[in-house]
Amino acid sequence: MKFKTILSLIIISALFACGTTNRVITDDGKVYEIKGDEFFNNDKNVTEQLSSDEKKAIKEDLQERLKAEKKAEEHQEKLEDKQKELEKIQEEAQQKQKELEKQQEQLEEKLKEREDARKEFLKAKDKLKEKRERFQELENKGKLSPNDIEKWQKRIEKLEEDVEELEKKLNRLD
Repeated sequence: MKFKTILSLIIISALFACGTTNRVITDDGKVYEIKGDEFFNNDKNVTEQLSSDEKKAIKEDLQERLKAEKKAEEHQEKLEDKQKELEKIQEEAQQKQKELEKQQEQLEEKLKEREDARKEFLKAKDKLKEKRERFQELENKGKLSPNDIEKWQKRIEKLEEDVEELEKKLNRLD
């Protein structure tokens, strides 16, 4: 955009430097070309045929048109500047959106990790409870030898350690 603006200013400056030719359409529909102080109609010099009021009116029309063009160009530049600002704001908003999405993903991962740790903890706790109940049942029936009792106690201790470890892990994720 900036390149286009600079290029258009260079072209306009070159045209003014080479001598300007401006076309003016009057209210009655005649088309005049103005080169310096000379007026042309259909490529014929009509400067001498025009009254000073007509020349003045044509020049005023030209000045009004040039002012309008200048104003339109300035307005266009302002619009382009606003467009750039809006694009920048939109880009920043997209960047913030990406950051928020990334944070959302991290939160979801953390929640999933916590939920998985909770499930593991509950599963281990249930397994420990089942093994204790089974051990008590077998012990009460007298079906366990002293070696079996020792093996069961080691299994139960190992399960208790696993439950403690999983509980610590779960508490760390809070």
